[in-house]
Amino acid sequence: MTVLEKKLTPTEYLTQERLAEFKSEYIDGEKLEMAGASIEHDRITRNLWRLLDAPAEAKDCEVFTADIRVQLTDSRFVYPDLTVVCGELLFVDAQVDTLANPTVVFEVLSPSTESFDLGDKSRLYRQRDSLLSLVLAAQDRPWVEVWTRGSTDSWLVREFSGLNAIAELPALKITLPLAEIYRRIEFSAIITAE
Repeated sequence: MTVLEKKLTPTEYLTQERLAEFKSEYIDGEKLEMAGASIEHDRITRNLWRLLDAPAEAKDCEVFTADIRVQLTDSRFVYPDLTVVCGELLFVDAQVDTLANPTVVFEVLSPSTESFDLGDKSRLYRQRDSLLSLVLAAQDRPWVEVWTRGSTDSWLVREFSGLNAIAELPALKITLPLAEIYRRIEFSAIITAE
């Protein structure tokens, strides 16, 4: 991600973003341009959506793609790879294009954003009161990290590694087999290409 211009207010950001041809995230006054996704990133995101859609719907939840913006705080807006909202959808304003109550968010880690996603962005997500789980999935190896909010606002983190592993997602009471998350991903091809 690249910082694009001078500091903006949240209102200025939303106004510009709604007219923009390309998406940008917004962190504390700065617009961050979003890069395109790799084939592997897109496949993993699509595989996750396929695993989540029916179980989420059965629990009165809805799964949204990276085209839907999410407000983390008054000065932070992002586009998670997938967002699950359970129950009523809450939006930041009458435009109905920015979710304010994510229940679970998913980020597929890209080489260019992995350190930000694992560090600062992960902390930003966990500040959102409505968020019950954060799921981070590598794209260069079969690895998933699941953050789950505890009863005292503490967070439990679990790592799942290898194609035989099955990630548990307590917030939705479902499991995600890594073999299905990484369906059609050839890790040797990724390593060779780098």
